[in-house]
Amino acid sequence: MTFGVIAQATEGEVAERVEKLVGWMSERVGLPVERRAAGSYEALADEVRAGTIDVAWLPPIVFVRLGDAVQPLGSIVRAGKAAYESALVMRADSKIDSLNGLVGVRAGWIDPWSAAGFVLPRMNLALRGIDPRRCFRTETFHGSHRAAIEALAAGACDVVGTYARADEAGVVAGGWTEVTSDVRVLATFGAIPPDVIGVRSGLAEDLREKLRDALRLACASDEIRPLVRDIFGGDEMREGLAPGYDELKASLATASSRGIFD
Repeated sequence: MTFGVIAQATEGEVAERVEKLVGWMSERVGLPVERRAAGSYEALADEVRAGTIDVAWLPPIVFVRLGDAVQPLGSIVRAGKAAYESALVMRADSKIDSLNGLVGVRAGWIDPWSAAGFVLPRMNLALRGIDPRRCFRTETFHGSHRAAIEALAAGACDVVGTYARADEAGVVAGGWTEVTSDVRVLATFGAIPPDVIGVRSGLAEDLREKLRDALRLACASDEIRPLVRDIFGGDEMREGLAPGYDELKASLATASSRGIFD
């Protein structure tokens, strides 16, 4: 059995943690579970459709695009908060002071199928009368939130789309938090429903239930819960599909009809 992830988002220590988790899951499921890294968000969807990935950590756009090819087991959330937001961030010394100031700058994105790191910012710019297809001088994709923030810090781009969450005190953290504090948030857009742990629709029902049980146990285990938190950013299992996906599907359909999202 294969557990699919996006390669760029699960490199280094994160990859090692995923390996530990799938090894632990293997014992609970009763079958070998192996990590399988896809080269992009779209490649992850293609592998689920092809049946080479059985269970996967699916970002929102990937889940929506898969449609009936995938079934949700649930989402792993932090402190009871399922949704998050998209943020446009820039270096702290940037002269950009409004969304209109984005005209002619270099944009750095995560992936063409990233909700927080591409799709939501473009949709919201369009809603504000700024055509994202013509706004930027250049647009580059970096594959992961960390890589995009590192490119911003290095001066390779002027603004980056990433994810953001506010804690109970109102302090905003996001894709930049573990990379650099030398950033400023220009705007946030949301809310975005959480990533989904999903299985391909052709997977046997008994294996789906074993996987669901393993995830439940992982989130309840004193031993494994910290590992789950390090990988997913949360350690609470919310079964089924979180609210917000119908709205996201409708927004994507509108954006596609306007040529904002392919």
